[in-house]
Amino acid sequence: MAGSIDPSLPPGHPPLTAGTAAEGEAIDGEIRLDARIRDKARPEDVLYVIARNSATRQVVAVRKEERVRFPFAFRLSAGDAMMEGVPFTGPFDVTARLSRSGDAVPQAGDLEGTVKNVAAGSRGVRVVVDTERP
Repeated sequence: MAGSIDPSLPPGHPPLTAGTAAEGEAIDGEIRLDARIRDKARPEDVLYVIARNSATRQVVAVRKEERVRFPFAFRLSAGDAMMEGVPFTGPFDVTARLSRSGDAVPQAGDLEGTVKNVAAGSRGVRVVVDTERP
């Protein structure tokens, strides 16, 4: 219903519109740890899955996951957008980062991996976490 209040949303939350996270626009995939860094991952690390516009490097969407086990299935869509009104259109660079501190800002010791030029609507995207930030 137009103009109705969704009781499941917190007070002041902007209304969700139909098609915000269109099924065809989502990116689905799996995150794995490279064998060379597997022993560096800790259970308390926080996983951030980030989609950046490949051309502008602007962060478009982010998911935060805690207590993950690998391999980890992920899904990013317009529903994970950082700012309302930013279109969820690619191509994207999709990064998986295990944060030691739990903070979204990258820090030394964080583990990450990136797949470049991923189209919106892609399925079976495989991100391998294979790098430790210096």
